[in-house]
This record gives sequence, structure tokens and C-alpha cells, in this order.
Amino acid sequence: MRLIRRAHEPAPALLLLRSVCHELRPPIATLSSLVRAMETQPCPERRAEMARLATDYAAHALGVLEEASAAAAGRAGGSAGDVPLRHVLTAVAATVPADRLSVAATPAAARWPVHRRHTQQILINLVGNAARHSSGAICVSARIRAGRLLITVADEGSPNPRLRRALRRPTAPESDDGLGLWLVRSLAAGQGGRVRARRGRPSGVVLEVALPRYRP
Repeated sequence: MRLIRRAHEPAPALLLLRSVCHELRPPIATLSSLVRAMETQPCPERRAEMARLATDYAAHALGVLEEASAAAAGRAGGSAGDVPLRHVLTAVAATVPADRLSVAATPAAARWPVHRRHTQQILINLVGNAARHSSGAICVSARIRAGRLLITVADEGSPNPRLRRALRRPTAPESDDGLGLWLVRSLAAGQGGRVRARRGRPSGVVLEVALPRYRP
């Protein structure tokens, strides 16, 4: 008789710890880069902008920790409040070198209210995945369609079966492989949204996030 090891869902405490570690890596890395850049930046206006972004990322990291603390204690995390999407896009643009990333939003999309921390986590994960798994340009765009905010992250990769499996996974993976995409889908679903992958035109891959208007 052959015994088959059945996959099981990770323990909640372990999953929480892994999720926090995964979500803190990008903001801490970006914060460190901003601080180093501020030390050599001669322009006062540019230094002030970097300081503002660094403050935003420190607040984002603190928010991730506070939300994890609430979850560990069995409490609902506090509302982060709504902000226009343009504030989130500015923060996300700091995570990837400017020569690789382009960001565009229609005026209506730029004004669209979103959950600041969760939307930022979604986009940091998607942009970070694109930066790690492709070597070319990354394009983030946002528009309103059918009463929803539609955000796309396009890169020069391909919609392979591994990517599609990660987006369809019903539970968190046992390893870090695919954990970011599982978190993205969970955060989007928590806001009544959805995430899907499609082939780009004429090539590449597009990750598409659709979100309803956020109401605190």
C-alpha cells in the first residue's frame, strides 16, 4: 500500500509570521535606499521629497506590524482610511529604478479612493515580482472601467502555468514561492476585488487588479 502525503494548510501563526516577513521586506529595502540617497542628494527640494517618501514607508511598515498584532490577538485591524490612488502610485514608484518603471493613471483613476496600506501592498508585490522575474520595462497603469478601478502591471515575462497556479491557489503555499501572489489575491478579495493574469499585446504578461470604490 502506497502512502501519499496530503498537502495541508500552514498553521495560522506560522502563516502570519511568514506573511509579515514577506510584506516587510520591500518597504524596509526601499526605506534603506531612500535614506542612503538622501545622504548624497544635493538638492534640498529633492531631499525633502525623499524624506516624505521615507516617512510614508516607515508608516506603511508600522501599519503592517499593527495589523499583524491585531490579527494575532484575534482583533480586526483598524481602518487605514481612504486616500486617492495617486498617493499610492507615488510611493510604489520609489520601489523600482525610474529607468525601468513607468506609471500612468487617468484623472478619474488618480482621484479614486483606495485603502492605502492594502492597495500599496498589492502594487508593491506585483511590481516587485515583475522586477525580479523580468529584465525589461515595467508599466503600471490605472483607469476606471464599469464603475471599478482597474490597475494593470505589465512586464516582458509570460503568463506561464506557475503564475496561473499561484493566482488560483485556495490556501497559502507551504514555501515562499507564490506567497506574494496569494497575499495579493487575498487583499484584493478582502476589498471585493479580483486579480487575473493575461497575455500582453503583442507580448509580455499583464497582471490586472479590479477594485470597487473603497468605503472605510
